[in-house]
Amino acid sequence: MEDDHLDVPANAENLKKIRDFVRGYIDKCKGLESYKDEIVLAIDEACQNVVRHAYRDKNGNVAIKLSFQNKEFIVSLEDDGTPAIPEKIKPRNIEDIKPGGLGTFFINQIMDSVSFQSTSPHWVNCLIMKKKIK
Repeated sequence: MEDDHLDVPANAENLKKIRDFVRGYIDKCKGLESYKDEIVLAIDEACQNVVRHAYRDKNGNVAIKLSFQNKEFIVSLEDDGTPAIPEKIKPRNIEDIKPGGLGTFFINQIMDSVSFQSTSPHWVNCLIMKKKIK
């Protein structure tokens, strides 16, 4: 499947647009149908983290790149927000019952690989998430 990308202002109002973009891409990919809801959830949670944490005090964009090749779905999220410190990004204990804070838990449960790439030429942060499709 051909790669696709979306570059939008990183704000809560654009989260629906991002989810619709991801759903539209998945609808064009044979074999991804049964993974659609969980992939959309993982990407939405990651984008919410960009809005809430990377751009907490400023405006900016988020670039979403999607690729599906050789039975692997790859998502790249890039932003110019506050630099992420991967060692500090940890899901909270699932037993700690309270609202919010489970985004990274869901992302790690859904995706097979989640990593930060530190050599993005145009962006401060680059999150790569991969899902192998059986």
